[in-house]
Amino acid sequence: MNRTWLLTKMLMKNGSGLWSGKRGSGWKKLLMILLMAVAFFPLMSGYVMGVIGLYDGLAASGQESALLGMGMAIACLGILFFGIFYVLTVYYYSQDVEHLLPLPLKPSDILGAKFLVTLAYEYVPTAFLLLPLLITYGVKSGAGPLYYLYAAVVFLALPVIPLVIASLLAMLFMRVTILGKSRDRFRLIGGVIGIAAVLGFQIVIHRNSAGRDSVEQLTQMILSENNALLSLVTRLFPSTKLGAMALAESGVLAGLGYLLAFLLVSAAFAAAFVLLGDRLYLKGVMGIAETAAKRRCVSGEEFDKLTGRRSPVLAFAAKEWKVLLRTPAYFLNCVLSCFLWPLLMFIPVLSRPDGFATVREWGQFLQEDAAAGIGVAVAFALALFMTSANSVSTTAISRDGQTFFVNKYLPVPYAQIIAAKVVPGTVLGILSMLLMCAAAGLVLHPPVQFLLLALLASLPGIVFINLIGIIIDLRMPKLDWDSEQKAVKQNWNTLFSMAAVVVTAAPTLFLAFQGKPSLYGISLTLFVLFAVLDLVLCRALVTKGPEWMDKIQS
Repeated sequence: MNRTWLLTKMLMKNGSGLWSGKRGSGWKKLLMILLMAVAFFPLMSGYVMGVIGLYDGLAASGQESALLGMGMAIACLGILFFGIFYVLTVYYYSQDVEHLLPLPLKPSDILGAKFLVTLAYEYVPTAFLLLPLLITYGVKSGAGPLYYLYAAVVFLALPVIPLVIASLLAMLFMRVTILGKSRDRFRLIGGVIGIAAVLGFQIVIHRNSAGRDSVEQLTQMILSENNALLSLVTRLFPSTKLGAMALAESGVLAGLGYLLAFLLVSAAFAAAFVLLGDRLYLKGVMGIAETAAKRRCVSGEEFDKLTGRRSPVLAFAAKEWKVLLRTPAYFLNCVLSCFLWPLLMFIPVLSRPDGFATVREWGQFLQEDAAAGIGVAVAFALALFMTSANSVSTTAISRDGQTFFVNKYLPVPYAQIIAAKVVPGTVLGILSMLLMCAAAGLVLHPPVQFLLLALLASLPGIVFINLIGIIIDLRMPKLDWDSEQKAVKQNWNTLFSMAAVVVTAAPTLFLAFQGKPSLYGISLTLFVLFAVLDLVLCRALVTKGPEWMDKIQS
């Protein structure tokens, strides 16, 4: 166990994320945290107001504890889903694996240290989602100091179980797909299948529970049984009910019993992880760096086509595409997320047998001009969010790592290199929006002109966020990394880009809901406004971008 802690400490210090121990970076981290707090303050304020409203509504029927269970269940689901991405990159695709395997360490030592590192980084998104809920619940319920002590313990232990499940799923697929020459391809396919299995499992569970619980049964359950709603919302992760009950009953001795039971279940999952991981991890990670190539004869015509001259922008953009598609960490975190976000947003519909019929009733509102105008603003905000979430443009410079300086030796203007790096993020953002519009068309059945105008109004916004992302990465590139996942997963630039989304989308939604503009009016306004902003940013990149790029040092 001592070796696991020492290895964890070493991995954390050598990292370049929030928990790294590099000297002179403490004030920068504090400044970044303060900037993030200011940027996300409007979003968190709305979140807290929503929690207060839910608490008041649930407290009227004595079911306020369901709010805790629902928040914990959602947090666990997010950790489970996104944890698969992170586990694959940290456990298998990190470059330190090749250096750790020859050392006199047990597989459990390496696996335990990597689990703790992953757990530490999962606390950041969990804090954004769960801490406002826990604090608001405590204030509204008038809880004492013991509640906040229990809340701290529950918060620290909550990610353990979903992260263990994500780790075991990832290790199982990596163990099964060890055969074959194209190891990276098999592992990518295994990762995709694992994510699909998690999503499918969630949909099946929700559909079955929704089929059993009619409105009448649900009403009768709530009226006849205390904490009945809590039992309902924690079905997917039953352990969260123990944590929620520990907080809800923190003022009596029973709360301590629930807390101990919650910790005992989490410890049991951790022990199972160590035992199973010790048998799965080593066989799945051996030979992880080996690659295979196809050998074939190339004709003269094919050789001329491959070596023919073409536009530098297209050549660099093609290179960026190949790196994104061939590197597992980049594919799972950047490319795949573009196709998953539209699906995730419609999972509640797929999870209920009557979901399509219910949502189609909502689609009838889009027949009205004012409602359609608000719908365009919402679609615009979603397009900005999905584009920023893929992290393609905000890590375009960082992904080059130490090889970035090769760009300075090539006889290609910096402006063309920058333009090529904007292309992949823009294309993926447009693809995400197309999938979103297609899914909305199938589910909501809105007017065709609404879908077309929502797509057209979002295009300049997608370009805008990608230009903002490349500017952020030019000014603050993260080139010093030892694994690809650190370039995309532990990169503060993505948070700065998300802050730009909040600053841009929040006023747009506020004005849309307050002013209720027409469909064509808001579509034309958004398109023209952000097209002008795109021209301004392009001009800034052409004039200042090469200067910023030239100043980047190792």
